[in-house]
Amino acid sequence: MTSLKKKSLTGLVWDFVGKLGLQGVGFFVSIILARILLPEDFGLLAIITVFINLANVFLDFGFSTALVQRNTVTKEHYASVFFMNVIMGVFLGGLVFFSAPLVASFYEKEVLTNLIRVMSFSFVINSFGNVTRAHLRRIMNFKIISVANIISAFISGFIAVFMAYSGYGVWSLVVQILVSEILNNILIFVLSKFRFKLVFSLKAVKELWGFGSKIFLTGVLDTIFINLDSLIIGKILNPATLGYYYRSKSLENFSFRYTASTLSNILLPSLSTINNEPIVYKNTVLKLFKIISFVSFLACGVFLVGAHEIILLLFSDKWEPSVRIFQIIIFGAFAPQIFNLFYNILLSKGLSGLYLKINVFSKVLFFTNFIFLFYADLNSYLIGFICAQIIVFFTGLIVVSKKLNFKNELFYISIKNMVIYLVSIFIIFTLKQYVYLQILHIDLLISSITFLIVFLTFYFMFMKKDLILMVKEIKEVLNIKNG
Repeated sequence: MTSLKKKSLTGLVWDFVGKLGLQGVGFFVSIILARILLPEDFGLLAIITVFINLANVFLDFGFSTALVQRNTVTKEHYASVFFMNVIMGVFLGGLVFFSAPLVASFYEKEVLTNLIRVMSFSFVINSFGNVTRAHLRRIMNFKIISVANIISAFISGFIAVFMAYSGYGVWSLVVQILVSEILNNILIFVLSKFRFKLVFSLKAVKELWGFGSKIFLTGVLDTIFINLDSLIIGKILNPATLGYYYRSKSLENFSFRYTASTLSNILLPSLSTINNEPIVYKNTVLKLFKIISFVSFLACGVFLVGAHEIILLLFSDKWEPSVRIFQIIIFGAFAPQIFNLFYNILLSKGLSGLYLKINVFSKVLFFTNFIFLFYADLNSYLIGFICAQIIVFFTGLIVVSKKLNFKNELFYISIKNMVIYLVSIFIIFTLKQYVYLQILHIDLLISSITFLIVFLTFYFMFMKKDLILMVKEIKEVLNIKNG
């Protein structure tokens, strides 16, 4: 096995372990907090997060991704980006701090003023660690990132739970975020031992800007449209409804945080190194596409059929309005997970401009879909959003197939996966109408196991070769880990 593959798989294992630990701690803490706090508290946090995320995209300008992707990077590049990050961190922190009363007035929630002002310090905090994280991603050292994430999540989570029990409400969520960011950046700095001279070079910035500018513009579009729904829901509906929506989105993110997305996170460095080997590159992409598709559809199905039981078991009956929202969201969640692969392919080929065009097209669809929020209801908006995601997925599939000369191969694989997925879901929901014991943990166990059996049976019948391929890949990962 090549050193590249060993390094990539080692990175995959550490990224998986890191995300498993991070999300395990974070999810356990969120369960406790959801049982103590009210949906309105999470709705207020979602409003705060909207404005923090919108401003945060200007902190880095896409330079971190450029540092990972560029063939040759010097410490001068790192130092110059560091200077820009810190300057922007201070500027954005001040801007958000003094704009807080305007946001509070817009939502007619005075408590938002102080909450947003405290959160504004996150820009300065994060500006010191972005460059070091980019360096660790570039050399595929996910071990340090994982350790820092888990430790900071555990300590900040403990503090948040203590504050929630003590009656601090939404403040426990805000403090949790800030403490986590402070600890994470300190640990990354200490453990990485990556140092550079504090020099600034405009030339170095210009060299990175050619690639980073397109990533920045894409990031602006992504951030606006990812957060625009929360901004509108919080305004035209109410914080409680936004809290239900926020909880459903968080659960969806958790569902895929250490499944398909783990593979995608290490693809940019790996694929970039085999750009000059077209046959190897094409075979690698095909293999990854099959594996990520299988994992994505399988995970979506398990969470979809067990949505009702999962939410009630984890968060209690007061979160039941989140069930239908989560089911609609998770139904089409396979599309963005697989599209992450297309994203990494385009970046590794240096086609950031093409990705920007696809991104603009997708945002036009998503923006049009916001009509449902104003003139229909939340469920109609979510269904429209899923349809838009699937359209964008097939657009990316067509573009990548054309660039890599796959013809119709990726399309046929996707159609087979979707049919197996839909038929399996239909069978399970039909069975649940007749076999429903109203004992949550038993019903969840039955529906999940039954879906796995049905899904894997269909996969073995119609996509046997792909299933065997994935088993072999898993064995290789295990052999490397044991070796």
